[in-house]
Amino acid sequence: MQGAFTLRQGGQKMKKKPFVHNHPCGRSKKVVGSYLLVMAILISITLSACSIDIRAGRRPDVQLLEKNLRLRESTSAEVLRVLGEPFGRGKAMIPVLQSTPKELWSYYYEEASMKDARRIFLFVFFDQDRYDGYMWFSSLPKDLPKTGK
Repeated sequence: MQGAFTLRQGGQKMKKKPFVHNHPCGRSKKVVGSYLLVMAILISITLSACSIDIRAGRRPDVQLLEKNLRLRESTSAEVLRVLGEPFGRGKAMIPVLQSTPKELWSYYYEEASMKDARRIFLFVFFDQDRYDGYMWFSSLPKDLPKTGK
């Protein structure tokens, strides 16, 4: 706070100089406020220039399925050994191809930044605990899963 005081002492007017309330570290509130504003601007410029990269999941390898498993012979335990624990489990039914739902395991991998996100999905199908095929798709521009057939 700033202010000027006029005091009367012994009939004489005395004018005191305005006072400035100082911050505990010795700086005025105005200086501290300016400092905080400059720091906030510098931090936001720094963060906007930064790139945050995110990777989630585990990249599935379709080649492992083709090399190590046999269609309608390999069990879910063998798929688990080859690909590891799935990201999710559920059921799927494709009416044109099947009359009952099949067990489905899903594998997922993602790479993302502040500007872009790319993913790979792999779905492994089972019929009565036997490996019954897979479906994958990817939006990753590099290292797309390759099939041997």
